[in-house]
Formats: sequence, C-alpha cells, structure tokens
Amino acid sequence: MNSRPIPLLPLSVLILLGAMTFWLSRFVQLDEIRANAATRHDPDLIIENFSALKLGESGAVEYTIRAEKMTHFRDDDLSTLDKIVFTALQPNKPKVTAMAPRGQLVKKVDGADEVIMDGGVRVETEADAKHSAMLLTTPTMKVIPDQNIARSNDGVVMESPSGVMTAKTFVLNTDTRRLELEGVNLKYTPRSKR
Repeated sequence: MNSRPIPLLPLSVLILLGAMTFWLSRFVQLDEIRANAATRHDPDLIIENFSALKLGESGAVEYTIRAEKMTHFRDDDLSTLDKIVFTALQPNKPKVTAMAPRGQLVKKVDGADEVIMDGGVRVETEADAKHSAMLLTTPTMKVIPDQNIARSNDGVVMESPSGVMTAKTFVLNTDTRRLELEGVNLKYTPRSKR
C-alpha cells in the first residue's frame, strides 16, 4: 500500500474557511431579515382593553379613546382599533360619545392626531337645558380631537325627539355643538300638547 500522510495544515485551513463562510452567510441573512422586518407591515405592539385620555391645560379630561384592542404598526405609525369608543368631554357641557366596530388612529405630519371610525358609526349626545339628546349614525367618520371636529361625507341620519333628518355630509363641532349639514332632508314631528 502506498499510503501518504495527508497534510493537516491545508485541511485545517479549508475547514476554517468553510466554517467562516457558513458563519458569514448566516450573519448576512439575519441583517436582511431584520431589514425586511422594518419595512413589512407587521404589528410591533398589541394592547388589549386599550384606553387613552387627553388632559387640557386645567387638568380636566378633554377626550378619551377606548378600544377592545389596539394594534400598532411601526412601518407607517398607524394604529388600528377594534370596537372603538371616543368620548368628547367639555366642562359644563353634555358629553358626546361616538362608537364604531373599527377605527384607526393616524399620526399626521403636523403632530395632530386623527381618529377614523368605520363599520357603522353611532354618535350620541346627552341632553342639557338647551338641547335635547341626539342620535347620529353614519357609515364612516373622521374625528380631529384637538380641533373638536367630527365629520363625514358618507351620509348621516340624525334622530331626536323632534324628528329624523338625513344629510349627505356633516361637520360637528363638539365644543360649540354646532352641526353643519349639506343635502338635508327633514321629517319633523311636532310635540303633542299635554
């Protein structure tokens, strides 16, 4: 037999190069996975029974946002809300509550937040000495909390003890309680004298 000793140095260098190649390929793949994760639309935060509130300068609560679940996405800084309830509170004024099956909390470039509600929005106002209670329903609604504005261009039905009114669009100021409507159709029910 012609047996020749195998030189160990070239073999060990070959094994070392193979191990380094394997390690480098794994390291590069992890960086690619991390880079792809930052651009994918995957949630980075999920909160069950979400609740947030905004305090005014006096320390009084101006509005609250509650949801059964809030899911935040890092790539576009969007938060989706399941079973959202938005409540506007003004001192010495009845509260306004809006509810919807779905919503989104959108951070705008100028820093103002927008709450977009959809899936059938229900807005309820409490009665006070000047105004009776009101129920307003619309398919979708945008709320700009810092401006005390709620609006929709998707049609609205407003019900009160005085009757039923439909409109194509509305803008509601939750601070002044001013309601602007376009394309109005009104069914008035006079109160009976007792």
